[in-house]
Amino acid sequence: DNGAKMKDGTYKLNEKNYSHGYKVTFAITVKDNKITKSEYNQVNKNGKSKTQDTKYEANMKKVNKVGPKEYIPELNKSLVAKQSPAKVDVVSGATHSSDTFILYADQLVNAAQNGNTNKIEVDNIVYK
Repeated sequence: DNGAKMKDGTYKLNEKNYSHGYKVTFAITVKDNKITKSEYNQVNKNGKSKTQDTKYEANMKKVNKVGPKEYIPELNKSLVAKQSPAKVDVVSGATHSSDTFILYADQLVNAAQNGNTNKIEVDNIVYK
C-alpha cells in the first residue's frame, strides 16, 4: 500500500493450487477510494466454501477454538472496517489464513491503485 488512490472497480485474486482440498478466491470492491466489499473465501473443487465444511470446522475448532465459519467472515469484516491490509488483525487460532489474507489483500489494493482489473493468479504453496 503506497498510499496512492484506489480506482473504482472489482479486483480479483485466485490461488492456482488446492491445499488440504481448498484454494483461496478473493475479490475486493472499491468505490470512491474505499474498500466497500471484501469477498475472501476458501473453496473446494465443487466451489463449496470451507465455511460449510462441518467436519473441518469441528476438527479445527477442537484444536484452535476457531474455524472457517468464524475466521473467514471476521477477516472480510476487518478489511472493510480498517481499510488497510496492514491494519487487519490476525485471527487468533487462524494465523496462517490471516497472514495469507493480509498478503493477498495487499496485492489487491496494489491492483486497485493501478486500476488493474486483470485477475491475479497466485502460485500458492500446497500443504498436503
